[in-house]
Amino acid sequence: METSARRAASVRRIDPAGLACAMAGACLWGMSFVIPAMLPGISPWDISLGRYLVYGLLGGTVLLRQYATGLRLPSTDWGYALLFAVTGYYGCYTALVYAIEAVGPALPTLVMGLTPMTVAMAGNLRTREVPFRRLLPPLAAIGLGLAAVNLSRHGQALSTNNLGAGLAYSLLALGLLTWYLIANMLFLKKRPGMSPLVWSNALGTVLLGLSALALCARLLTGQGLPWEGPGEAAGTTAGGYLAGCLTLGVGASWLGGVLWNRANATLPAALMGQCIVFWPLSGILFAYMLRGALPQPAEAAGMALVFAGILWGLKSAKNADTAK
Repeated sequence: METSARRAASVRRIDPAGLACAMAGACLWGMSFVIPAMLPGISPWDISLGRYLVYGLLGGTVLLRQYATGLRLPSTDWGYALLFAVTGYYGCYTALVYAIEAVGPALPTLVMGLTPMTVAMAGNLRTREVPFRRLLPPLAAIGLGLAAVNLSRHGQALSTNNLGAGLAYSLLALGLLTWYLIANMLFLKKRPGMSPLVWSNALGTVLLGLSALALCARLLTGQGLPWEGPGEAAGTTAGGYLAGCLTLGVGASWLGGVLWNRANATLPAALMGQCIVFWPLSGILFAYMLRGALPQPAEAAGMALVFAGILWGLKSAKNADTAK
C-alpha cells in the first residue's frame, strides 16, 4: 500500500506541461545552429550581438511594463541575472568561438554534445532526485547516440592542429554552460513565486546593456555595422541580418528561455539535463529540412538511440522514489 502511494506520488511529480516546455524550449534553441548558415559573411560575434540586442529590447520593454504595474525584483536577483548573462551567455559563447577558431567545429561540437550528461549528472548530484544506478544507463544511451550523430557529421573533419587549445576552450564552454543551467535551475526552484516570463525578461534586460556596450565599442573602433563589409560582399543584406536576429532573439532566446524556465521550476534536475539533447538534435533536423534531405543511416540510428535514452530516463525519473 505504501509502495503504491509513493509510486503514484512519484509519477505525479513529472509535470507533463513542464516536460513539454523543456522539449519545446530546447528545440527553439536549435535554431541557433541553422540561422548563421543563412547569414553568409556575418561573424558569429555579430550574430550573437544582434540576437541579444533583440532579446534585450523585447525583454526590457516587457519588463518595463511589468515594473509600471508595481513589480520589483530585489537587488540580489539582478546580481544573479548579471552573473548568468556573463557566464551562461557571453562567457560560454566566447569560449566556444575561441575553440572553433583554434581547432575547427568538429571537436567543440563533440564536447558540447556532452551537455545533457554533465547537466544531468551534476544536477542530480546537487538534488539527489534520481538514484544514480537508474540514471547512468539512459545517459549512456544518450551519449552513444550523440556520439554516433556527431561522428557521422564531423568525424572526417577532426583536426589535430592546436588540439590542446581547442580542447581547453571547449571544456571551458561546456563547464560554463553546465554551471549556468544548474545554477539557473536551482535559483528558480528556490523562488517558486518567480514568473518564468519575468525572469526571462530580467536576463534579457541585462543582456541588452552588455550588447549595447559591445555595439558601441564596435562603432567607436570604426568597424561599422554588423552586416557591412564581408556580410555585404557575401550577399547578406541589412534586412536579412535583421530577420535572422529577430528569429534568434525572439524565438530562440526570449520564448525558448520562458519555456525552459517554466520547466525548471517543476522537473527533476536529471530529467532537465536529458531534455537539453533536443537542442543539438533539433538543430540537425532543421539543417536537413533547409537542405531538403534526410539524415544518413548512422545519424538516424544515433537519433533513435537518443530518443530511447530519453524515454528510459523519463521512466527512471518517474520511479525515483520507488527505487530509493
